[in-house]
Amino acid sequence: MKKTKLLILIFLITLLGGFLRFYKFTQNPVSLNIDEVSFGYDAYSVLKTARDQYGNFLPLTFKSTGDYKNPVVIYSMIPSIAIFGLNEFGVRFPTALISTLAIPLFFFLFRKISRNESVALIATLFLAISPWDIYFSRYASDTLIASVFIGLGVFAFLKMLEGGKRWAFLSALSFTLSAYTYHSEKLFLPLFYLIIFWIYRKKLLLLKQSVVIFVLTTAVLVSPLLYLTFFGPGMARADMVFITNDIEFTRNVLLNDSGVKFSAIANIPLLFFFWARKYLAYFSPSFLFYSGLQMTTPGSYGLGVLYLFEVITLPFGIYSLIKGRIPQKGIISSWILLGLIPASLTNNEQHAGRTIFILPAVIILSAWGFLEFIKLIGRISIRYVKYSVIATFLILVIWDLVHALLTFGVYFPQERDEDSMNGTKEAVEYILQNQDKYKEVVFDPNRGIVAPYIVNVPHIYILFYSKYDPHTYQTEVKRVGNNSYGFGKYTIRKINWPQDQNLHDTLFVGSPWSLNEKDVGSENILKKIYLENGSLALIVAKSNN
Repeated sequence: MKKTKLLILIFLITLLGGFLRFYKFTQNPVSLNIDEVSFGYDAYSVLKTARDQYGNFLPLTFKSTGDYKNPVVIYSMIPSIAIFGLNEFGVRFPTALISTLAIPLFFFLFRKISRNESVALIATLFLAISPWDIYFSRYASDTLIASVFIGLGVFAFLKMLEGGKRWAFLSALSFTLSAYTYHSEKLFLPLFYLIIFWIYRKKLLLLKQSVVIFVLTTAVLVSPLLYLTFFGPGMARADMVFITNDIEFTRNVLLNDSGVKFSAIANIPLLFFFWARKYLAYFSPSFLFYSGLQMTTPGSYGLGVLYLFEVITLPFGIYSLIKGRIPQKGIISSWILLGLIPASLTNNEQHAGRTIFILPAVIILSAWGFLEFIKLIGRISIRYVKYSVIATFLILVIWDLVHALLTFGVYFPQERDEDSMNGTKEAVEYILQNQDKYKEVVFDPNRGIVAPYIVNVPHIYILFYSKYDPHTYQTEVKRVGNNSYGFGKYTIRKINWPQDQNLHDTLFVGSPWSLNEKDVGSENILKKIYLENGSLALIVAKSNN
């Protein structure tokens, strides 16, 4: 293909991908989730004071809401927030931009791995319209940014094998940045290094200077991360999400009928089989093709991480990989198989975010399979059979795309908006407009339509939407104790209305579970906040006195 035509096609594909990532991305998802708000306020705090919300100077690990975030996504927001402000656009812009720029950049990765321009172009289109990539691009997503660094690291590594010493540095830098962006890469990368260094050992023996540059760059850059992981808060994060904390494992494996708890170490064989089941669950059709992104209510037909039409193209790609038709098959297979290990070792059943960095490798398989499928259709000699196959496949593709648009535009905002704490912003804005009338504001952290099982983190939303002065927040004395947290006139705790109703000049925000309408009385209810589906999410009320 002529270079001009190729560049035009890549530009048009990037334009399409950018539109799908940026269109109304501040409104859909309908609300910033807890991670996004915490990312944003930490970035705002560093911008204003060079310290995070806890007063730590330019940290490499952010305590955040107690789950210890990696730094890259937060530092990437600082220029955006400085330009656009502390708002939805400022928080989500960096991820959407990086995801969009990755589309043309990954064309070169796809071409380098497949050594086929047609496959690379198809893969680039598949990336642009990928529901997996689009979904996470519309959040402030550390997982997606890390996946881009992994892809760039693989590309630079393959260029290094061609003799480019500068690519050795760039590869090590990209890989290491991915580990500073998300936690899964910390486990994936050592395993991946072992495999690819073994696969390309003969070439690497001839490129000793490049290998030295790669190893030294990695060693220098990763040293602070290793220290934080093993001697700092990194281990606390690992302990929180490790597979032994899985509620199903604890309930069904570690506890006997009498409720006595056994040690996970003493049950390593059971732990292995439990892990194997979680690992294999990532190959389930439900995760792959119709519910993996969890954009609709459980049990309904939603969106998988791949399109349904890829149930045809992906097997063709896997078959070609097994047959050795795809170049760099070692990188592709190890990228996918090793990439699922970190997520399978956590206490979640399936997690699309923790596995998104394998997407480029999966897309190459699907794009190669699409080309093989087209070739197979071309060999069909019976005309009506050929046209029937083409028509059926096109109908499936159109069905997928229409269903994806409906899921993103209609079902997702209505069915899963509570997951991103929809309503909290509206409640905080009401508080900020009326707080001068009250001595104290009490916000109940528990909410949920079915039951109060969702734990909100209201204080971070108050900090974010009030643009609370970071220096003041870092230095002021907090009120901590009795399952309560307070600063300024804000207190985060459970509401006990029979007792709390007699407090003086107090504003309350809570779910209908903590502020029952009958008990509170219409005269004390100031505002009701609803979800997109019409369910009552939060109530703002005042005390009797």
